[in-house]
Amino acid sequence: MAQALYKALRNHSSAEKIHVVAPRWSRALLARMPEISNIINLDVAHGEAGLAKRYRLGKSLRAQQYTQAIVLPRSFKSALAPWFASIPERIGEAGEFRYALLTRVYPANKNKHIPAVCNYLRYIGITADLAEVKKTYAPKLQVDADNQHRLLERHKIPAHATRVACMVGAEYGPAKQWPIRHFAKAADLLSAQGIKVCILGSVKETRTAAQIEALSKFHIYNLAGKTSLADAVDLLAACNAAVSNDSGLMHIAAAVNVPVVAIYGATAPGYTPPLHAQAKSFYITLACSPCWRRTCRYGHYRCLADILPQAVCEAVLARL
Repeated sequence: MAQALYKALRNHSSAEKIHVVAPRWSRALLARMPEISNIINLDVAHGEAGLAKRYRLGKSLRAQQYTQAIVLPRSFKSALAPWFASIPERIGEAGEFRYALLTRVYPANKNKHIPAVCNYLRYIGITADLAEVKKTYAPKLQVDADNQHRLLERHKIPAHATRVACMVGAEYGPAKQWPIRHFAKAADLLSAQGIKVCILGSVKETRTAAQIEALSKFHIYNLAGKTSLADAVDLLAACNAAVSNDSGLMHIAAAVNVPVVAIYGATAPGYTPPLHAQAKSFYITLACSPCWRRTCRYGHYRCLADILPQAVCEAVLARL
């Protein structure tokens, strides 16, 4: 999503260089974005205030004489470093009483009525709908072909087979996770067509992936927890399609030009859609949808359970 903003900055502004302040874990992904000139490490753990670290970072940035800072997160602490750096123009969305830290504040998109990517673009004065974003600003990550070849060999994935990636996790919570039994059934339906199914995810998804693998009647290439983020980029680029929860890997798949079949539960496809022309989103509108909750308040998770594997597989096959 943010890469669309970086592309727009390159195309429609006087920005000669784009430097991104980001935590260490995201460096591998940012390095695949050709629009970025430099990545500045923010050595702060998730949830850590890190006021002293943010002050030191801001102070170190002063010498660079940056003219503009765009603060994408809505937290108070995320706006501190640009303020400490005395960057003259500091742009961001309203949130957490940080008006004093920003010089240009946009109204909060609290009801998520504006797609996230379109919301980012308005920070630099661009009004575009999703169709225009997909056409002009769609993210495109660079792929390491040599690493891709090594990964396929290492994990014994046939180089000339049709491959479908399944991204089974969603760090947000179970209200964004398609049922394990549905993923297993979808894997079987695809495997029965001669398609090689690969599960991708972080260490946090190893248990879920193992359960899907155990339920499946066919061989699955279970790579959950066995790849780095950069490896996941290259492996996704080697796939012909992907089935995914609303997650970061879903957006990575779209950014390496892989048709995505996306499954939404507590969230809505209008807010964070995969930016790919051939993407297909499954979303069931219930009286409680979208609830934006991490868990289902009623315990039934019907918004996910009622999306059936047969329909998802038909959408995948149509994109192959």
